[in-house]
Amino acid sequence: SDIRMAHLYDDFHIATMMQLEQIGFCDRGGGSEFILGTDISPTGTLPINTGGGQISSGQPGLAGGGVQLIEAVRQMFGEAEGRQVPDPSTALVSGIGCTGRMSGYVDFNTIHTTHGRAPAFATGLKMANPKLNVLTVMGDGDAMSIGGNHLIHAMRRNIGMVAIVVNNAVYGLTGGQSSPATPIGGQTSTAPTGSFERPMNLEALARAAGAPFYARATVNHTAALTKLIERALTISGFALVEVVSNCHVLYGKMNNMSEASTMIEAMDADTQRTNPTLLRRGDMPIRITSMKSPSTQIDPPTQEDISPEARTLRGVIFERSGSVDLSRRYYDMLDKMKAERAEKELVHG
Repeated sequence: SDIRMAHLYDDFHIATMMQLEQIGFCDRGGGSEFILGTDISPTGTLPINTGGGQISSGQPGLAGGGVQLIEAVRQMFGEAEGRQVPDPSTALVSGIGCTGRMSGYVDFNTIHTTHGRAPAFATGLKMANPKLNVLTVMGDGDAMSIGGNHLIHAMRRNIGMVAIVVNNAVYGLTGGQSSPATPIGGQTSTAPTGSFERPMNLEALARAAGAPFYARATVNHTAALTKLIERALTISGFALVEVVSNCHVLYGKMNNMSEASTMIEAMDADTQRTNPTLLRRGDMPIRITSMKSPSTQIDPPTQEDISPEARTLRGVIFERSGSVDLSRRYYDMLDKMKAERAEKELVHG
């Protein structure tokens, strides 16, 4: 019920049916019955390939994929004429990298952009249609290296978007090279003896660029992460959420943490909550209504060897009130200019 439109790779009928089954619209083997029994027209219950699919481009290949992307953008801007899907209100923009594929796993309009340019594409979306809820997903290399300038200026301009930076301290897609977030001493394929460069501090960058909201969570604290993203969506202006993630396949393997569980456990050891209430709750039994801990309680990882100053904070790090995103200020300015021009024309005839 949350899906308003689907664009599928329809070079063959069987491919369309298989994708419907794989996405979960129907059981395996039920693709043909689903298509026959579902209204897939632009105004139907599930519009599919509203622009005519890949055959409309004359070639069931890369050109067809480009046509489908253009169709998705037209749908977002409400410019699909007779095939418009109602209320395409949310858009997700992703760059290149391990996180870049996230745009293919959500149930609303998405754009999978070029490396480092996700904030620039998201800026264009928000300025063209201020009513859109725009989310931008990037990796640490995508956001802080080749995309650093776009990220900085999106924060400086206070573009109304939620930027989610998934930080796994390495270029995970291209072979485990050092990224701007690789810590000193971290071993990578380009720094096998350990990185000696100071890593970028995303929090300091957000403060300096004037972002009104910054929060941090880890993939091991999914409930908190969900709440932080929900809160970020309520911010008028640029909201940045850093997600500390694991890359046990590359970074972990090169740093004696080849198991995902090991890296996940380390996230508890080198981070701490910012909320005092949550800190107290962490010392309580798992069932907080019980007077004593249940026998199944697992002791949390020790933090004795890590000083509090060295631990990364989790939660809402800072929030500035009174923020108004650029798209609102821009259109308010245009409305004011139009009103002043109309008044002058009325006075001078």
